[in-house]
Amino acid sequence: MELQHGCRSEYGPLELRIQITDSLNGFTVYVEDSRQAHQPVVDEHEVQSTLESAQESAVLRADEYLKGRNENCGHKVDWRCS
Repeated sequence: MELQHGCRSEYGPLELRIQITDSLNGFTVYVEDSRQAHQPVVDEHEVQSTLESAQESAVLRADEYLKGRNENCGHKVDWRCS
């Protein structure tokens, strides 16, 4: 599959997004918490890797965020990519 725009998935109370960048094998990974009214993006980082690694990175960062808030982690991920 050739990725043109990116991927997104719900992850418990969070939303995970991955966007491609201009660099080769570059992705920007976002973890968003819509419960945070003033700043819903709680993590944003760039990775140079495969799409699968970027997806794993998004889940790892989301789990770290949820653990820090003493919330359940390890939610099901169903990526939608285009």
